[in-house]
Amino acid sequence: MRQAAFCLLLSAFCLPTTAQVVANTANGIVVAHDGRIDLPNGKSIDGVRDAGAIVAGTDRIAVLDPLHDEAVIVVNGVATRFRTGATPLDGAFVGRDLFVLERDARAIERIAADGTRTSLPLAADPAFLRERNGKLYVYSRSAGVLQEISTAPFAIARSARVAPFASAFETDSRDAYLVFPREAKLRLVALATMQADGEIKAGTVPVDIAITSPTALTARTLAVADPSSKRVWVIEGKQSVSQAFARGFLRSFLGLGLFGGHDSQFPTGVDRVIVAGRLWLAYDSSSSTLYRFTKNKSAVIAQNVAPTAFTVTRDGVFAWDEAVRRLHRIGVDE
Repeated sequence: MRQAAFCLLLSAFCLPTTAQVVANTANGIVVAHDGRIDLPNGKSIDGVRDAGAIVAGTDRIAVLDPLHDEAVIVVNGVATRFRTGATPLDGAFVGRDLFVLERDARAIERIAADGTRTSLPLAADPAFLRERNGKLYVYSRSAGVLQEISTAPFAIARSARVAPFASAFETDSRDAYLVFPREAKLRLVALATMQADGEIKAGTVPVDIAITSPTALTARTLAVADPSSKRVWVIEGKQSVSQAFARGFLRSFLGLGLFGGHDSQFPTGVDRVIVAGRLWLAYDSSSSTLYRFTKNKSAVIAQNVAPTAFTVTRDGVFAWDEAVRRLHRIGVDE
């Protein structure tokens, strides 16, 4: 789960709890609500009191409760309950092992498939966790530190000092991207070296980022939510000289112009952005409005949707309707 969009002021006390959390998993959609976990097979089991995140693995899930320091791991419909360190904000499965980011404990904990538990201390205010190629990356907000964690052995492998108070953090196969609202820029860290890999100017007050895969014609694309400007900026990401040359040659051969200079405008200030294949979504936390957008236009597709009560699948966008207490599919017409 990505929490930056719900904590615009970056308060150390902001917790991503809501009445419902909806997540797409390998086996279908899971909903955590009202102390229950509704599984894709129609079964409903006991959950946590205040769900904050659902973590999906290949054959299991975990539901985290950051208010009551609890995690429930579900395998084949059977739930196992664990006490965690203080404030479990996020998690990731690597194989069958669950890794839980515990913000106020300043730790990351491994809960192995056999129940064995190990914890590593982290820098102050660990706020974001991402997994890439079997390694974990944690950004600690107040410390301004990015830490790479190996899973076998479970250890902190490398650290990089970046800058404090990033509002969002994502990774791709090459770089880590950190969003800094006050400076209106993205900072990049090369994962191969854990060294600074440049900066990108991004709007007025950027707060969130989503990354698309590169194509033969364009480099990796960055979609950056900027609520102050009521825009999502669509920016071409970093690429090597050889990649830039090859794409430039192909565009020239096909008679196409350069990519870039695109942005989408919104009637409200969107602070979250999601990209899933050809489907691009933006969300405004202040009005609970969900938009679909392209590089040049936007349209409202749902209103009064809680920030964690929707998910994107190959079949479209699904949201929890509290009035009728069930999932429904949201229309996303082209």
